[in-house]
Amino acid sequence: MRTTGHYIGGATGLENGTTAPPGFYGTFLPVVERVDALKGPGGATIAKPDINVVANMAGYSVSTQKKILGADYGLSVIIPIVNTRFTANLFNASAESGGVSDLYFAPVVLGWEKGNANYLVNYGFYAPSGDFNPSSPLNPGLGFWEHQIQAGMTYSIGKPKLWNTSFLTTWEINQSKIGLAVTPGPMLTGEYSFGRRFDKYQMNAGVAGYGYRKLSPDSGGGVNPLLAGIIDRAFGIGPEWKYTNLKWRLGFDFRFEQNFGVQAKTSGKIFVMSITYLNLTPPPPKK
Repeated sequence: MRTTGHYIGGATGLENGTTAPPGFYGTFLPVVERVDALKGPGGATIAKPDINVVANMAGYSVSTQKKILGADYGLSVIIPIVNTRFTANLFNASAESGGVSDLYFAPVVLGWEKGNANYLVNYGFYAPSGDFNPSSPLNPGLGFWEHQIQAGMTYSIGKPKLWNTSFLTTWEINQSKIGLAVTPGPMLTGEYSFGRRFDKYQMNAGVAGYGYRKLSPDSGGGVNPLLAGIIDRAFGIGPEWKYTNLKWRLGFDFRFEQNFGVQAKTSGKIFVMSITYLNLTPPPPKK
């Protein structure tokens, strides 16, 4: 249908407005999208395909004790080891595509903690490092540079800080596609969550959801006249479970979200699973 962005709606959930404590983190993050419908601009079902879109991503991040504007500073990188995307208007359910997709690098990750609230602001970009053929409907890469800005907050309710809610916005600003006179319109994704901590704060369980919308249509002489001016959107919601064990230095996360209210996009179910290795930095000695 329309040109998609790099960010996957539903990629984050519980406590997504919080940066990690100082340390090094390595994450294996598989995302599985079970596509069972192709929606038109008005939300009507155009086709009912049977497709599994899988993205296996390796993420590495460092959170430091260095302060910038009073915030803890960090950086992160995500390498999509295998990422299959539909990037054209032609839809072939028998086609397959795989390979390394576009690299994401965030040189600026800032986090603040004030009372019961945590705040974050991130800047990163996607480089068109994945294979992209303008004449192919399936490509591992999306074929364009993209700037990504994130801002969010997590709030822990009450003195025990057992109940928690969060909200994260992701803004995508895109460059022209390689080999095509098409510039994808800017996109906004808002992700929210509400959960409760258990087991001495090691577990967090609740519900997470997201809303996505393209803020303006694709532009350029290469835009298909039949699709000119169309704005796509999607929503999703579902349960999430997180567990962190500091003795094991491991964190686990599982999230399921069902799409609804989709227009001009593929629709289905999203499964997100992650395993994170945590190597926390000891706090500086008190003077």
